[in-house]
Amino acid sequence: MDVKKIVVIGAGLMGSGIAYISAWNGLEVKMVDIKEEFIDKGMERIRTDVMTGIDKGKMTMTEAEGLMGRLSATTNLEEAVKDADLVIEAIFENMKVKKEVFGKIDAAAPAHTVIASNTSSLSIDELATATKRPDKVVGMHYFSPVAAMKLVEIIIGEKTSEETITAAIAVAEKQGKQIVKAKNSPGFIVNRILMPVLRESILLYEQGVATKQEIDVAMTAKAKFPAGPFMLGDFVGLDIAFNAMSTLYRELGDCFKPPETLEKLVESGHIGTKSKKGFYEYGGAQEEPDPPKGVDTDWLVTRITMPVIREAMILVDEGIAEKDDIDIAMKLGASFPAGPFELAEKIGMDKVREEISKLHKELGDCYSVPKMLQ
Repeated sequence: MDVKKIVVIGAGLMGSGIAYISAWNGLEVKMVDIKEEFIDKGMERIRTDVMTGIDKGKMTMTEAEGLMGRLSATTNLEEAVKDADLVIEAIFENMKVKKEVFGKIDAAAPAHTVIASNTSSLSIDELATATKRPDKVVGMHYFSPVAAMKLVEIIIGEKTSEETITAAIAVAEKQGKQIVKAKNSPGFIVNRILMPVLRESILLYEQGVATKQEIDVAMTAKAKFPAGPFMLGDFVGLDIAFNAMSTLYRELGDCFKPPETLEKLVESGHIGTKSKKGFYEYGGAQEEPDPPKGVDTDWLVTRITMPVIREAMILVDEGIAEKDDIDIAMKLGASFPAGPFELAEKIGMDKVREEISKLHKELGDCYSVPKMLQ
């Protein structure tokens, strides 16, 4: 199927970003939201991006006019989707609300329309149950900021057809994205593997093993990550991290239970840089750094990266994703300096097996050795 007309549901940061890159790459786009004020904000965000593109010489005035000419917005969902080839839902992470939206799209869109969700961790199979076209439901998980981040996770539901997968991939590639494929499963690739980094770091901090600063410095200076787990958590938003971890906890059990420190910060509204306070404070008086514990940096890096490598191996063991796609996903979607399998090869598989076995013996089944290593 040749996708020409796209509808994006949601005019927030993600929705307006998806609409922008779609229109910029020649697709006709309608953006939908429930209130005019939300649409106005979304359109203003797009206009700002366009003006930035012109100012930086990345876009000519003619190209900008073409982009804006391919873009329209409305509050009437039924009217918007009646001739759509692809609808991308990009609203907040709430299964009940998303299913209501999927039901409305399904009732109003033509039979050939593919319905995609930009969800970061919710089940594509459950979303598909809200429609009479489960074969035409797929996940297209973009990353923020959409214009800059090159990755799209294509999430394949149990009933998603090959034609639907091909259409979603073609659109993502037309948008200038690199795609990775994963079968529908909690957290898909990036969040499934990223959450253990944050969770392990918080647990080590809660147990008094290392300070936040020591962990962040170890992961940036030694492991060459662009940001430490606590700094990254604050930047992404602790509310988003908590929701993703809660989904994994609900679907996969205690090994993903959000640590108390994270839960309390979210409950108190301290959700990171956007609220000026999270694990760290931003602007105004700076907090005193925690006194150093003098922990071994090499040990810290190993302790945090082993659960990450383990989780990546489990995804392959379970047939959810392939090694190459996992490595690409973590480098492009989470800015890892190397993919989990590249990292494992560099460390050596015998050493990885030895370290994970040690963790399993000390800490129990949440650190069991993947089949790949047995």
